[in-house]
Amino acid sequence: MSDNPTIVLHWYPTSPFAHKVAWALNFKKVQYKSVIISRVEPRPNRRPIDGGYRKTPILQIGNHTYCDTKAIFAELEKRFPEPSFYPKGPHGEPTEASISALARWLDNTLFMSTGSQFRVETFDETFIKDRSQFAGREINKDQINALKPFTRHTLKADVALLNHLVTEHSQNGEKWAFGTSEPSAADLHVAMSLWFINAMIGFDWITDNFPVLGLQLKKTLDYVGYEQLGSLPKISEEEAIEVAKKERWDLEDPKHDGSLPIELGTEVTVIPTDTGVVPSVGKLVHSTIRETVIEHKNETHGTTVYIHFPVVGFVVIPKLNKL
Repeated sequence: MSDNPTIVLHWYPTSPFAHKVAWALNFKKVQYKSVIISRVEPRPNRRPIDGGYRKTPILQIGNHTYCDTKAIFAELEKRFPEPSFYPKGPHGEPTEASISALARWLDNTLFMSTGSQFRVETFDETFIKDRSQFAGREINKDQINALKPFTRHTLKADVALLNHLVTEHSQNGEKWAFGTSEPSAADLHVAMSLWFINAMIGFDWITDNFPVLGLQLKKTLDYVGYEQLGSLPKISEEEAIEVAKKERWDLEDPKHDGSLPIELGTEVTVIPTDTGVVPSVGKLVHSTIRETVIEHKNETHGTTVYIHFPVVGFVVIPKLNKL
């Protein structure tokens, strides 16, 4: 592992998950660069880095790529342990498992509820086609708009549940979202959900209906330097590929814990289980119940990258098999 590798966030500024990763990097006080990508496919210059992974963002560290916020947060916590994403709870208890479970609900159930409020009238046909392929179903603007008053009721119920949790744990906003004296990953997960809701519905809805959540959002965005995101140092996609070629190191301590019935060295595909079901292809070089790593070579660009995925939310299968 390089002692001072180049860290690159590949993102586009309207992606809520990309914002969460940018906030996480700022939380850890990490110096990083950004590559602004197209919000729609094709993204040919990202393929040497991601092996086919469709979603945004990815975090590149030298010739290692981290896909999905779960893998990104895990790597940042390992590399930059202070300040921790998981400070002790109000009674000295560990918080990582509880915060991770909360994130799973926020990033799936609440995220999908929020997506029902998309301002589809702002979508052009290219974006509609791209997101229909991403979602695995056709996006019908008229249907989405017709259902909005009813799906917003569901969204409000989800947010009310979140409000109850945060109000209870934070002591009406006196502490951070999970009741900790210091900010935690829970604050970033909650803030992303609220930021996304604001983008869909308007910036007064949360504050008017759930003032404690509005306070938590402002407090978190202030802490992570939200206003600084527009001034990040930027590099091109081609420069990011050069980083992967020049800053190279092999995977450290590869292992197989026996939980996946595929041998190391097998060509595999790694596929999300929700949306963006596009395979990432490579040789399986590490497999545990928490992390999958594949080695991906691109002959055109002369790159060898190691692509890291969480196991939760992904399925790994031999390349010749089909779902």
